[in-house]
Amino acid sequence: MAAQLGEAVTPQAVLAALKSTTMEIAPGSSSFEEAGSSTTCENYIVSNGLQIPHSSSTLTALANALNDRTLEHPLGNFGGALSWPIPLSTDDQRRLRLIAMSHEHHLGDKPLVMQTKGGLLEFLSYQAPLPEGILNDPTRALETLIGSAQGQLMGKALQQKMNGVDTPESANDYLMAAIILQLDPEYLTEPAPNKVAGFDWLAKAHWGKPLSMLRDSFYTHMSVSKGISPEMAKVAAHVLLPGKALELSVKDMPSTVVYGDATWVSAYIYAAAINAQTPGKVQNMTFKQVMTEGETAALGNPQATQRAQIAALRVWGLVNGILSPEQAGRYNDADIEVARNAFNQQATEKIEAASLIQSEMPSRRDIALARLKERFGENVPFEERLLKVHDTKQPSIQPLYDPNRAPAGMMSLLDIAMSGLHNYEWVSQDPRINAALKNKSLDLGVNAEFNSQLTQAISDKKKGIGVAIKHMIAKLPLADRQNFEYGKLEFYQLDTYRLGLGFTDRTLEQKNEKLYVKATGANGTTTYELDLSKHAITAVSNSVLTRERERDANRVYPINKFTPVANADFNQNTKAGSPLPTPSTFTSARTQAIADTFVKHLQIDSRDVIKQAKGATSFDKQMDAEWALTNFFLDLIPFRSAIRNFQEGNYTDGAIDLFMDVFSFVTAGAGAAAKVAKVSSKAICMTKKALQCSKIVGTTVISEFNPLNGAGDLLLGGTRLASKGMTKARIAAGLTPPPYGDVTWGALKVGEQTLETSSVIHNGQRYAYDPVTRRPYGPPLKSFNALETLSPASPKTHSPRQSSSRHRYNPLNTDARPVRIRKPLPEGDYVESLKGKLEPDHFKPDTKAATLNKFNEEMNASYDALAQTGLPPRPVIPSVPEPISAPELLEAAFKTSNGIVLGESHKQMASFKVLFDNVETLKDQGVKKVYFEALIDMPHGLHDDGVGYLGDGRTLRTDPTFKELREKLEANGIEVMPIDHYYLTRHKDLRGADGPTTTGERSQRRLREFNYYASETIQANSGTDKWVALVGSSHMNTSENVPGLAELTGSMGIGVFNKKGAKGQIGTRVIGRPQDPAKPVGSGGVPGDLQIYVEP
Repeated sequence: MAAQLGEAVTPQAVLAALKSTTMEIAPGSSSFEEAGSSTTCENYIVSNGLQIPHSSSTLTALANALNDRTLEHPLGNFGGALSWPIPLSTDDQRRLRLIAMSHEHHLGDKPLVMQTKGGLLEFLSYQAPLPEGILNDPTRALETLIGSAQGQLMGKALQQKMNGVDTPESANDYLMAAIILQLDPEYLTEPAPNKVAGFDWLAKAHWGKPLSMLRDSFYTHMSVSKGISPEMAKVAAHVLLPGKALELSVKDMPSTVVYGDATWVSAYIYAAAINAQTPGKVQNMTFKQVMTEGETAALGNPQATQRAQIAALRVWGLVNGILSPEQAGRYNDADIEVARNAFNQQATEKIEAASLIQSEMPSRRDIALARLKERFGENVPFEERLLKVHDTKQPSIQPLYDPNRAPAGMMSLLDIAMSGLHNYEWVSQDPRINAALKNKSLDLGVNAEFNSQLTQAISDKKKGIGVAIKHMIAKLPLADRQNFEYGKLEFYQLDTYRLGLGFTDRTLEQKNEKLYVKATGANGTTTYELDLSKHAITAVSNSVLTRERERDANRVYPINKFTPVANADFNQNTKAGSPLPTPSTFTSARTQAIADTFVKHLQIDSRDVIKQAKGATSFDKQMDAEWALTNFFLDLIPFRSAIRNFQEGNYTDGAIDLFMDVFSFVTAGAGAAAKVAKVSSKAICMTKKALQCSKIVGTTVISEFNPLNGAGDLLLGGTRLASKGMTKARIAAGLTPPPYGDVTWGALKVGEQTLETSSVIHNGQRYAYDPVTRRPYGPPLKSFNALETLSPASPKTHSPRQSSSRHRYNPLNTDARPVRIRKPLPEGDYVESLKGKLEPDHFKPDTKAATLNKFNEEMNASYDALAQTGLPPRPVIPSVPEPISAPELLEAAFKTSNGIVLGESHKQMASFKVLFDNVETLKDQGVKKVYFEALIDMPHGLHDDGVGYLGDGRTLRTDPTFKELREKLEANGIEVMPIDHYYLTRHKDLRGADGPTTTGERSQRRLREFNYYASETIQANSGTDKWVALVGSSHMNTSENVPGLAELTGSMGIGVFNKKGAKGQIGTRVIGRPQDPAKPVGSGGVPGDLQIYVEP
C-alpha cells in the first residue's frame, strides 16, 4: 500500500486507502469477525489498539511491525520452560526429564518414551504420524508434532505433574523443555556454551569449515548418536540449534561463510539480536535477510547484542590465534578487549583493501575535460571537431604507422588535449574556439596526469589484492593454515608457451593467473591452487606439479618453479612444536610474504595492457588501450556476483559487487543487498558517478563494551528479567493481562541469588509473571517477598481479543500475541526531550510507528507555525569590504550571533581544515559545542555515519581525520555533538531510503527532517551558549523553499569551500550573487551569509 500511494501521500489519502482496502479473516483467528469474512485495514488497526498511520513512512513502519509480529514463532525461541525469565531449576529439569521419559500413551497400550527408539520426537511421530513430505520442513514438522492431540496431551500431563500454572502456552513450554532435555542430557550435567548433545562446535576440526557443512555434520551426529531417522534428525537439530548455534538455523547459508571467520561473527551477532527482538523469527529467514535486518535489531537491544558480540569474539579470537584456549574460556574483560581490537584492526584493513581493489581506473577523457573547462571555461564546444593542423605537409615516403606523424583532418579540443598534440599549430574557423584559445596554451599535461593516476591505481589494486590473499588464507581450515604457516613452501606457475620455429625458443602465449604452492611439513605434502578469480584456495592433487600436460602442436605447458619475494623464509619451521600451535594467520609475516609473492606472480606492471595504456601514442589507439586495461582487471578478478553485470555492460554495478565477495562482507545476494546506500560503519561508492553506493553488510567493527551489571541485566534461561519500570510501563499502557489480576513486584530467592521480579496470584497460588508474554509461568513461588503492587488498568471488556473463546484453541496461533509497547514516549516535543539521544525502545517493531507519528506531527506543526508567524529574527551580517583572515571572520560573526552554521561541500576538506586550525579561536569566543551532520548517537556512543569521509563515501578525510578533529576540540573543552538520527533523519532501517539526493521530493524530505531535527537538538542542548554546526551547504540556509538551519536557529551561515589561488584561509562576503532560496544549492549563486575560501 505504501508503495502504491507514494512518498508524497497525504494523511487523508492514507486513511481513505485504509478504509477501502479489505483483508480476509483467516480460519482459526481470534478475531471477533467470522472466519472467511473480511474486514477493512482501518478496522484491523483500530481493533488491535494501534495508531492510524498518516504518511508513507508510518505506514511502512506499521507494516514492518505487524510483519515481525507474524514472524514471531508461536514456540518462541524453541527453549520452552528453559527460556523462561526464571527457568526451571536444575532439580526441576531432572524431574521433568524423568517424567517425560516415563510418559506413556494416554490409553496405556503403547511403548513408553524411554522404550521408543529415537526418544520423544519419534514417540510423538509414532503416536501421530506426520503427513507425507512434511519432514522436508523441520519447522512445520515440529509445529505439527507439538500441536497434535498426543503432543498437547503429553504437554498437559507434564505441566500437571510439574505443578506448573495452567496457561495457553504452558503445555508447549513443558513439552519443548522435555524434548531438549531428552535430546541433550549434557544440558544438565555439562552445560558447555559450545556443545550440543555431545557435538562440539568449537572442535578444531570445525574451524574454517562452511556452516552448511557443519549443519549437515550435526544432522548426521543426531541421527547416529540418538538413533533418530535422518529425516527426524533435522527436526531434532531444529529444536537444539537455537539454544547454542542459532546462526546455523538460517536458510540459504552461503558456502563461503565458514566457522570462526568475520562473516560468521556478523551472522552470529545478528541472529542473536533478531531472536532477542522477535523469538523464532531467525529460523524463517535467509542469510541475506539476517544480514540486512540484523543491524536494526542489534540497535534495538544493545545488551543482548553485546552479549552476542562477546561470545562471538571468544570463538573468533580462539580460531584466529588471537586468544589461547585458556583466555577464550575464562571470560576475562582484558582478553575480550584484545580480541575486539584485533578484530577491528583486521576489519579496517579489509575495508580499506575493499576500496583499493576496486579503485577506479583513470580516464584521459575525464582528465582532459576537467582541465579544458578549468582553462577555457564552460561555454566552449570542446567535443566538436572544429580544428585542424595549420601545416600538414608530410614526407612522400614514410612508415605505414608513424607516431610522430602530424594528425590529419578535423579534430576537437578534447582530441588534442587527450592526445597531447599541443605542439602543433592549430587553426579553426569557429569564433568560439578562437576566442577561447586567444593567448592561452593547449599544453594541459593530460598524459602526465593520466600516467600518474594510473600508477597510483595499479599500486592500490596490488595492495588490495595482497590483503585479499591474506583473507583467503586466514579463512582456511586449521590444518591448511598450519601448512602455510609452518611448512616448507615452494611456488609454481603453469603458463602456456608457444614454441618458435627453431623449437628451442619460446614465447609466453597465455598467463595462468593461478599460483600453485607445495607445502611440506608435519601434515605431509599438500599442493594448493590459489585462484583470485574464484577467491578460493583449494587443495589439488600433488601430481599437478609432477605430471606435465602433453604438448599441443607448438603449444607447451611447462611446470616452472617461481621465485618468491626476497627476504622471505619459506623453509619448514621445525621448532613450532607438536601439536602445531594455532597461527594468527592474517597478521603473520609468513602470510604477508605469501600475499606479496602472489602479487609478484601476477606481474601486473609488465603486462602489455599496462604498457600500452601508459605509452599509448596515437589518439585512435588510446581508447582501445584503456578499454583493454579495464577488461584486464575485470578478467583478473571477475568475482562471482559481478560477472553478470560485467557481461551486460553494467561495469559500475559490477565493480560495486566485486569487492563484496572477495572480503566476505556480503557473500550472498550482493547484487541486491549492496544497493542499499550508505549504511553501517563504511559506505563504499564508485567514484566516477558517486550515485550508487554499496553497503558492507555485517558487523565490520565492534565498539567498546559497556559494563553489564545490575539486577536488570541478569540473564536467566536466555531472556532477561524485566525491570520494574518496564513492567509498570506495560501496565500503564494497558497491556497487562486482566484475567490474572494485580501484578506484584517483589524479591525471590533463586539458588544463591536474590532476584526482584513480578508475580501474580492465580487460583490461590502466586506465580512468577512475564510482562512480555503477559502470562504467569512455572510452579508456585515458595518464598516471595512482596514489595509493591503495580495496579493494572481495568480490563477492556469490549476488546475483540476477549472474544477468542468463540474459536477452538489453536496452540500455534499467533493472532492473540500483542504488538508490545516499551518505554513510553515523552509528553513534550520528541526531539527537544531526547536532545539528540537515541532511545532504542522507541524504535522496536511495535513502537516505531507511534514514534514516527509523533515526530512527523510535531515537525509539520512546527513548519506550519513558521509559515504563519515567520522565521526567527536573523543576526546582523558583518560587513566585510576587504578579505580578512578566517579567525577575524569568525570573531566578527560571533559578535552578532551565538551560533554559526558552517556549510560545506562534502567532497572537500576545507571545512575540517578551518575547524581544526581555528579551535583556539572558537574556545576564545566561548563556543561550548560543535555539532556535526552524519554523526549519530548509538547505544555504544557517537557513531561516524559518514562525517569522517569525503562525498564519495570511500575516501577518509585526512589532515585532519575526524578523530583528530574531535580530539582537538575535546582537548579544548568543546563538546562534539550529533545532529543526525539513525531512524528519524537517516532512515537506515528502510533499505534504500537514505541514498544520495539532489533535488525533488526526496531532497525536500531530507531537508525538512534534518533541518528541523538539527535545529531542535541544537536549541535544546545549547540554549544561550555559543555553538558551531557543520552541515552540507544545502542545509545551511534556505534551499528548495525549506528553511535552513541558520534561519531556524536565528544564527549565521558561513559557506566554507576550496578555491584555487586563495592564500591560506580567506574570509569574505560575496555581494550580488546570493543563493536562490527556491532552488537547490548548485543551481547558481553563492551559498552562505559569509564565506571562507581555503587553498586546496
